[in-house]
Amino acid sequence: MTKHKTRGAYLHGEMAEHMPRPIGWYPDGRPIYPMAGGESAQALGLKLTQERQLHADWLASFKKDDGYDMTAEQVGEFHTRNDALEKLQKDYDGALVVEKSAAENAAKLAPQGRIISGGSDDPVDPRIKTADQLDVAFKGFLKTHAPALKQIAGGADGKVSFELPVSTKTLVTLADHYPPADRQQTTGMAAYYGDTEDLFTPGSTDSSNIEYFIQTTNTTNAAFVAEGSAATDSAYVWTKTTDEVEEIQAWIPVTRAFFTDNAAMQSTVTGRLAYELQAEVNQQLLSGTGTTPQLWGAFIRTGFQTQAKGADPAFDAVGKAILKVQVTGDALPDAVVFHPTDWWNLRLTRTTQGVYILGNPADAGPLQLWGLPVRLSTGIGSAGTAGVGAFRQYAQIFNNGGTLVEMSSEHSTYFTERKIAIAVSRRMSLASYRPSAFATVTGL
Repeated sequence: MTKHKTRGAYLHGEMAEHMPRPIGWYPDGRPIYPMAGGESAQALGLKLTQERQLHADWLASFKKDDGYDMTAEQVGEFHTRNDALEKLQKDYDGALVVEKSAAENAAKLAPQGRIISGGSDDPVDPRIKTADQLDVAFKGFLKTHAPALKQIAGGADGKVSFELPVSTKTLVTLADHYPPADRQQTTGMAAYYGDTEDLFTPGSTDSSNIEYFIQTTNTTNAAFVAEGSAATDSAYVWTKTTDEVEEIQAWIPVTRAFFTDNAAMQSTVTGRLAYELQAEVNQQLLSGTGTTPQLWGAFIRTGFQTQAKGADPAFDAVGKAILKVQVTGDALPDAVVFHPTDWWNLRLTRTTQGVYILGNPADAGPLQLWGLPVRLSTGIGSAGTAGVGAFRQYAQIFNNGGTLVEMSSEHSTYFTERKIAIAVSRRMSLASYRPSAFATVTGL
């Protein structure tokens, strides 16, 4: 048998069957009913959704590519259905307003107050100092204001406030708890050097030294002779030259934990070592002293030429060096190497009218001087010296293997200290087949 509770009593039998279902409860236990003759917002919402779906399906049956194909009677039915949906929507909106208002009113009628710790008449400190006291205070608050909280949870507007007299002694600042840092990219130190290795002819070897012959005597006596006269013979002398295959390397110790906890840093460290190695190779190719274990640089080797600037303009001094390579060296130079400082001193040179000699600063294009490509590199030495040479024809690099990257924990006590030695190395030599095909310009 159906029964409903109202004002502390139960309604039985036929009367209960005709009573609407409550949509909520007041704090004192009384039920909240929907408007007379109405349904709850939940029921109306479900019904509205179902009717809209039926209406959509009904309209879809008349849909054509260019619109809707309906008779006059069907158009009339459309308006009837639409009016019914509008009325149902108004009933649903009205039920929402009534139910929300009832819930808000009930929440405002709920008991309000504040919670403090304690409960004894003894003159004790009422402030909350322990986790147990805080737990008791919270639970008491929730129990006292349960009806109001239930109404708010059901969608009613309102608030329930309480006060916790917690005892604090120290101001909490960022010094006690600070946010994590916003970590950005890792940037290495400046290491510009201007690589020139590609100017030289590449080669390879599996030996520890390179031998070749340089013609050191070229007595040419080719001439027209009279009939019956003897021709004077020419004389050639070659001198054997040996260049050692030297090894260049760079290494750094790191802990295992460094790589384990910074996986991406392994490529950063090895890449940096390789970069430093190539910078040293570039310097050796241009100006190595030739004293073991250094290479013999193209502009240091015995027999290379030199042109002092003296009182000449820098442009003229470079031009005279090119001439020496062409005449004395009997070679065609293919590049000029400048220290960046010297090049920009030239590039900024202006006429007495203020016109830049090497062209308008806004003009784009490759670096050139006297028709030759210009390469900028600190490997040529300190500022004040430039080099002109027939690199591709008369100088060749010989590599014994490639650039080798190795890691080991067997150095010293590294195994027990959990350290790793990372080494990057390369074995190579430089052959200069005609030293006089290279000339330096000094005093720039």
